[in-house]
Amino acid sequence: MPPSCEERNSFDWEMGGQFKKQEPWEELERSRNIPKPKLFTLKFRHLAIFTLSIPCFAFFFCIIYSFLFHLDQTTKTHCQVWNVAPSISSSIGILAPQKYVWKICIALHSAPRLLLCKMYHTHMQKVLKKVAFVQRLVLFTCTLNVAEVFSLLLLSVVPSVEDYSLHTFCFGLFLFFSSIYLAFSFYLFSCCRTSPSSLLDRQSLYYKRVLLMTNLFSILVAMYCYWRHNTYCEPGMYSIFSVFEYTVVLSNMAYHFTSYYDFYHVQFVFSLPEIVKLIESD
Repeated sequence: MPPSCEERNSFDWEMGGQFKKQEPWEELERSRNIPKPKLFTLKFRHLAIFTLSIPCFAFFFCIIYSFLFHLDQTTKTHCQVWNVAPSISSSIGILAPQKYVWKICIALHSAPRLLLCKMYHTHMQKVLKKVAFVQRLVLFTCTLNVAEVFSLLLLSVVPSVEDYSLHTFCFGLFLFFSSIYLAFSFYLFSCCRTSPSSLLDRQSLYYKRVLLMTNLFSILVAMYCYWRHNTYCEPGMYSIFSVFEYTVVLSNMAYHFTSYYDFYHVQFVFSLPEIVKLIESD
């Protein structure tokens, strides 16, 4: 209980008038409720566009630059047959400046991707069924998402020309984590949702379905073409593999971009002293 006016006046008098008259308790409470100064607001949909543009720029830069200036080096294989499309591994990890652009862009986009992993974990816990099986699957799915980010980082750091076996292993991990995450997240949002879905949610789910089927189909075709190239050394087969490899990566990027619709109304408010606060607007 706050002290009475008589007690506060007596306290001031006993201290020899060294303290000025205290503010009323009501004014102190009002001062605590004054809105903190807002620095700026960042809408998540703008962050989603920025996060997608970084690896997308790196991907097209490395492929186009390799095609224009390093075609022979990036299409050469042990079969010594004709190819026209450079593979992703040879485009991003062998020659400069492609390998530096790719590593920098992947490192820059990793922090927003990890933030997105946390946001999806919270979002799934909120909108999906509150049963033990679903919540455990949510945790497992988001863990796969984090593992995908780190496998992509490791894949980018270890080029195929330096350690081919480790690079191939990391690429396999990336395909495994990403494809399983895509499948499980689509299942959760399509079959385990409890809250009503909005138009944006339905649009996001439609894109997820199309991109998931595209990604899985491209992985199977790319694996088949890679096997045929190594087995029969057919001219152009490695280029077909490379094209479907492009499709795998681009469909993966596009699937993660569906967060644009999942968090369309979410925005980050940067203010002092909280620094950042996540809110959802209409």
